[in-house]
This record gives sequence, C-alpha cells and structure tokens, in this order.
Amino acid sequence: MFLETYPKLESWPHKRELNVVKPDNRQVNFTYLYIGKHSAAELFLHSSFKSGQIIPSLFVAREVLDSILYNNTELPDAIIVDLFLDKVEYHDFVKFLERRKIDKLVSILYNENKLGINDINFLKYNQLVDDVFNIQNKSLNFDKKISFLKKVKKQTIPLQISSSIKKDVINTNFSGRSMFWKRVIDITISSLLLIAAFPLFLIIAIGIKLESRGPIFYNALRAGRGFRIFNFYKFRTMEVDADKKVGSVKHLNKYANTEKGVGFLKIYNDPRVTRFGKFLRKTSLDELPQLINVLKGDMSLVGNRPLPIYEASTLTTNEFVERFMAPAGITGLWQIKKKSKPNMTAEERIGLDISYARKHNFLYDIKIIAKTPGALFQNTNS
Repeated sequence: MFLETYPKLESWPHKRELNVVKPDNRQVNFTYLYIGKHSAAELFLHSSFKSGQIIPSLFVAREVLDSILYNNTELPDAIIVDLFLDKVEYHDFVKFLERRKIDKLVSILYNENKLGINDINFLKYNQLVDDVFNIQNKSLNFDKKISFLKKVKKQTIPLQISSSIKKDVINTNFSGRSMFWKRVIDITISSLLLIAAFPLFLIIAIGIKLESRGPIFYNALRAGRGFRIFNFYKFRTMEVDADKKVGSVKHLNKYANTEKGVGFLKIYNDPRVTRFGKFLRKTSLDELPQLINVLKGDMSLVGNRPLPIYEASTLTTNEFVERFMAPAGITGLWQIKKKSKPNMTAEERIGLDISYARKHNFLYDIKIIAKTPGALFQNTNS
C-alpha cells in the first residue's frame, strides 16, 4: 500500500485502506486516492486497482498528500473525487495540487454521478480535471485511461514524431475562455441544425427501414479527447451484424500494411454497405446524428475523429498519443485534406490529427468549417 509508511496518519479514524490480497483479471497495476463516502464505489475501486486509500474530504486529502511529499514516498496514480461539487473548495484544492506540482504526476478524475451539466462544464472549461467519468461503469478501462493520462502529463516538450510530419509548435493558448466559446458555438449550431434537419432525419429513417431490417441508428463506443469513451451515433449504412463480419473483409483494409502497428480499419467498396447506405456515405448524411454527440458534449463540430476502441488502443504510444489531446469532432483536418489526397497513409492521417491538436483555436476552427462543404461530396465509398 502506498500509504502504509505514514505513522503520523494512523491515528486518524476517518482514514481507511483497502488491501487487495490477490489480483484478478480486472485489476490494473495502479494505486488511487478516493475522496468520497460511497461504499459501492469503494468496493468497485477495490476490485479494480492494485491498492488504494479512502479519504472523506478534500481537506483531509490535502493533509494526506502533504504527508506523502514530506515523507518522500510514492504518490497515488489517480485522485478520484466523488463529492458534490463545491466550486470554491474544489478550485482551491486543484490550486493546491498545482503548487505542490502533484497535478503533473497524478491523474485527477471526478465521478460524474455527483455532478450536474453545469458542474461538468465548469470543471472542463476551467481545466480543473483530467476527466469526468462514471466511477462504476463496467466498460471503463482504468488501465488504458490512466496509462494515457500519464503519457500526456509527461509531454513537457513536443512529441518526437516521424520526420514526414510537420513539427508545429504545441498550442498552449487554447484557454478556458476559448473552450467556453467553442462549447457555446457547438451547442448553438448543433441545436439549430438538429431542428432544421428533423424532416431529413425522418426521410432517411424511412429509407433505411425500407431497404433492410434492423435499427435506424448505428451506436458504438468511441474514444475521444483524453481517451474518453462515449456512445457514438450514425445512421446505419451497413447490413445488420456487420461488426461480426469484420474478419471476412479485413483483406480489403486500406491500412492493412501500415507502419508501427497502427490499427486503422478503412475498407473501400465494403460489401457490407447497403445501397442506400452508399448514398448516405457519399453525401456524408450518415454523419448527421453526430450532432446529438455535439449537443451532449461528447464531441465538437471541429476536432479529430473519435476512434473505435481497437484503433485507439494502437495509438497510445508516446509517438501518437498527442492526437487525443484535441477534442473529438465531426469535421477536421483529415476530412478536408483527404479529397486532395485520397491515398493518405495512416501516419499522414495521424500527423494531421497531431497538427490540429497543437494549433487549434477559434479562427482555425472557422477555416476548417468553411472548407468542409467542399469535402462532403467525394468520389469514394468509405
């Protein structure tokens, strides 16, 4: 246990430790400091991590962390906050972590079950948290999430990437205010477009149902900014159970022979796509339901494409992880560039993602949005 060597804390009646006797397949090799009072969450973390400690309040957590630093012992890998948000108190706690430089070493996570939408926006816009998540989500992979966040925190200098990728200066000026206005624009535009496109939604839904049985929408897990996992929406363009037939079409993968184990899957003339689905893809109308993701805050109008979990898991090395520092988006550099270069390699595509992550700002987003209509109608069936 990472706090067993602190004798001056042992008399505290509110300090509790959970000792894991035998790891199982769900556990990861990380430690945590849980700040909260929820027995179900405590048990879930107990079964998911190597070891951890339970603290009832932010005030006590500061004392514990100061003791760790004083004794020069190991910090937890993650601080998990499970409290109703007191904005002033939590802001002071984060500033304390910054003064002690703990925020550069430890992932700060907040349980969304104790937060309202305004609380979540406050934390994200003011960059007071590394991620907001459901602490008891059984599909959550703590190992990948914390591993990713650790790699991001280590990037104090630009990542070393292929010489074929332009090395732009990393963007450090995308402030909380800029993020706020980006979010305001996302909500405004996505709301207006969803209202305006409602009749089109109905027509597309009828077309999908007339051609094949099955759901109207395709719903799958995707990884966005900070490797945050969310449900991603599109109109269904493939036959039912297409995901189960990936093995039969892998030989058609455009990126089958990519460098460095990058796992993109992009199949042109995919036999699983329906006739109406081909039309939706060619016109990019299948992307319309992602406006719901934008409205929910999972994505932005402009950003890097959210990736399937199996693809994202191949991009968590130091060379590629920076692409996850940008928001997930409906359109972005890759979308507006691929028309002029349809045979783009996986490395070039990642390079565009990294470039956007480094220099995205409000005006840059406007330029990308302006160029997006010309990239919608492309001679490809991807």
